Amino acid sequence: MYISRRPRLGKSRLGEPDLIFSYPWPEVAEKLHMYLVSEFTSYFPGRVELLRRGDRGVATVPVREGKYHYAFVDSLYRVYQDYENPAREVVDLGLNIGKISVSVADAGLSELREALSEGGLHGELILHDERWPGYFSGYGGATVVRLFTLRGEVDEVSVIARANSSWRTFRAARMMRDEYRDYYEARVPDRVTAYYFVLGVDGKNVPFGIDGLGSQEPWVPGRGYINDTPWYLGTSYYLVFPDSFAGYSKEYASATSRPRTSIGGNLRALAERLDYIADLGVEAIYLTPVYVSNSYHHYDVIDQRHVDESLGGDEALEKLITKAHSLGLRIIMDVVVHHTSPCAKEFRDVLASWKSSAYWGWYRILVDSPIEVAQDLEALKRYTESGCKNFPEQLRGKKPFYETFAGLWGMPKLNVRSSEVLDNLCDIMRGLTLRGVDGFRIDVAHGLPDSSMTTLYECIAKDSDVPVIMEIMGELSSFPMGVVANSAMNYEARGPIIRFFKGEITAAELSEALNRQYLRLPLYVANALYNLLGSHDTPRILDVLGSSELVIRAFVLLSLLYGSPSIYYGDEIGLRGGKDPDNRLPMPWDEGAWDKGLRSLMRDLLSIRRRVAALRYGFFRSEPLGADAIAVERSYQGDEVVGYITRGPVSMGNIKCGEILLGRGFNDKVLDGFLICKS
Repeated sequence: MYISRRPRLGKSRLGEPDLIFSYPWPEVAEKLHMYLVSEFTSYFPGRVELLRRGDRGVATVPVREGKYHYAFVDSLYRVYQDYENPAREVVDLGLNIGKISVSVADAGLSELREALSEGGLHGELILHDERWPGYFSGYGGATVVRLFTLRGEVDEVSVIARANSSWRTFRAARMMRDEYRDYYEARVPDRVTAYYFVLGVDGKNVPFGIDGLGSQEPWVPGRGYINDTPWYLGTSYYLVFPDSFAGYSKEYASATSRPRTSIGGNLRALAERLDYIADLGVEAIYLTPVYVSNSYHHYDVIDQRHVDESLGGDEALEKLITKAHSLGLRIIMDVVVHHTSPCAKEFRDVLASWKSSAYWGWYRILVDSPIEVAQDLEALKRYTESGCKNFPEQLRGKKPFYETFAGLWGMPKLNVRSSEVLDNLCDIMRGLTLRGVDGFRIDVAHGLPDSSMTTLYECIAKDSDVPVIMEIMGELSSFPMGVVANSAMNYEARGPIIRFFKGEITAAELSEALNRQYLRLPLYVANALYNLLGSHDTPRILDVLGSSELVIRAFVLLSLLYGSPSIYYGDEIGLRGGKDPDNRLPMPWDEGAWDKGLRSLMRDLLSIRRRVAALRYGFFRSEPLGADAIAVERSYQGDEVVGYITRGPVSMGNIKCGEILLGRGFNDKVLDGFLICKS
């Protein structure tokens, strides 16, 4: 069962809802841990753990208004439906389960429907929830202040702000309207030290302060700013899977499939190809793991303090970083914080010494005594003693006796609630920064509790020039971004972008999804997001969309969004590939196999982003132009850019374009392509 409840933030003011879940603890999971999975956990267990209260498990989750699908999952990845909640829908949970019927939670929407049917003004339901950083934020002397009212109840909104020691009035624009709400944003060209709102209602001005309607007591923000404009705002990334990029065995040079084993790519060969990456115009390289491991992907880490010798060892990484920096390229390293290899020394010590091990608290062992799993334990010990080669047949098809990533024996899950584990991970990250690493991508970040993620972020973010990019494969805007990290992989936007270009949703639906995400995020997070069309975890974008023309248009849109566009190696020259591992095919270095037109266009787009401040740092707004075209507006300190993108021929007689920065497909007031204009 669940309850949706809004916390009271002021005398007459409520906040975004909290969802309070309660579930009878299953007898079969008596010795296990239980987790809640939903859109706000990317349907992955770990972020929200149920706490045992008598014979039930409970969890409270701050969420944004909306509808959420949910289920419960135990340590062995068994799924439990909430039979106390009759509201159900069929969704794809992933977890190697596929589509199943799960429960549905209403987070505040029924209240909004009831209020709208009543009519009048509902002051308690006007949202400015300071618990969520997206309502007030800024950088570089710019501030955004947001207020969300019920649809049609307020005519206009202004912000009364103290900026530069004086009180001034700033008109808020209505950025979006949906079924329930109007979304207002005021843009203040200064740093704000206090503020409240004035609402225009039926010709009257009504103040709205910290205690709600009628209150003029201002908010005095204690956070919400970052200093200046760090390098990672609006930068561009190039994702490299080291085993596949350069130096691989010649027999794979034109391969159309690849094995799940190493093909020989390495960091020394990558360093020799850095000129190619720099010429493309990107500013940072994101490397998937390079640490000591027995797999070709290196996500089952044995030792995260050293580089695997198969990739060139520590010296190769140091030379790569040095050369990259000389070319103006930054290096982002993948950090595996969720799990290790069973061959990691800490896990091997747990297997050998059990509860006497100094590392017992580093993992979650699900049985009390080794006697309970004696045969499996001995088989696992032999496996680790052999260097984790030749997985034991007797363990296949069995459930591990410890928590894992996705139920895999080869990836024991770290107990990231342990301060010792977090201290060790923090020390690893600090060590990498001392070696010249410029930022981090946190693997399986959606499977970490917010408190653990915050600890890791604060460990590194004392230096504001270090981006911490969470892997969030679901709704990143449901995380308290700005508190847990300053960036994330933007799969949330990738979904509607792809569905639009495949003809599955309209431009209005795409625009609403993008505007909603932007309005939920702090400005300094929105413009730091790692925006992507593809990655080492997805099929190639050319395979997904089916034509290079649609790939071009999708990348144009990606380049116009808030945040930082990324290129998965090879996408710029039309590399194909389906599901893992064929989405990790070798990078072809025979230029005769390249789509040079695609690469040239991506170079042009990246060049524009580097020199146009509005695209790098600017505010954002989008609107549909019919069903098949979208307009994107970016503005910053008087610099304004408007982009138009279509998925087919669209009459565009109302285009207002000053200087054309880039475009194709515009002829006789019909656009079948894109235009990027400077106002």
